[in-house]
Amino acid sequence: MDWASLRAAKETGIQQLEATRLSEVTPSIRDFSHFVTTHKQELAFIAALKRTDPDTGKSWPDRDLVALAQACDDAEVGAIGVYTEPSVFGTSLDDLRAISDVVSAPILQLDFVFHESQIHQARLCGADAVLLWAGAVDEKTLESLVITATSVHAVPVVMAQTAEELNQALTAEAFILGLASPTGRFDSEHVLTLAAQVPSRKTIISLDEIATAEEAATLLGKVDAALVSNCMLETSDVEGTLATMGGE
Repeated sequence: MDWASLRAAKETGIQQLEATRLSEVTPSIRDFSHFVTTHKQELAFIAALKRTDPDTGKSWPDRDLVALAQACDDAEVGAIGVYTEPSVFGTSLDDLRAISDVVSAPILQLDFVFHESQIHQARLCGADAVLLWAGAVDEKTLESLVITATSVHAVPVVMAQTAEELNQALTAEAFILGLASPTGRFDSEHVLTLAAQVPSRKTIISLDEIATAEEAATLLGKVDAALVSNCMLETSDVEGTLATMGGE
């Protein structure tokens, strides 16, 4: 996914979020870190849900995402990710809220967060973790966003696409690093090159969506978790698909 394409869509709505009342924001009680940290001993899967894939042009307008999320939850995924920019993915904060209400797995909001009001909004809609991009804001802002997310127990996942961005994420004391290639397509060599620069105590998520057991195998032992998306949206056997992805 070309994350930079989300910025224009997000900036237009920031002012509307300023009225969010902080008294309504409650801490998350689902521990995203616990569910996706495997200490590189296995690969946790994060089922990333959407209705449209801007990279392939595929769409699933009739897919019941709440039912799919429940099936993923029953199959014991590490977490569930929900894309929330409707103009790009066809899914919104309403989907995030509806899914959060019915699953026990922690929820990662997959969107472009660069203002603290977005973090508060994400929590109001049930997100347990939010995605920050080290390359999209300055170091001071990134550090502030990490602190804001942590203060409401919404785990900050800090994305890095380059070694420079990774250094910014580490400087901001991010515990969970989301690694992605600049192309937005799965590039195991790029992700693993960055992963080799991450201190062993940190948790690493591959944000380049994977689709096959072979792609999953390249990450095993190097990262903690990975996004899986289209294969989840297209299968009628969630548990079987996840088992296949895991090499079972």
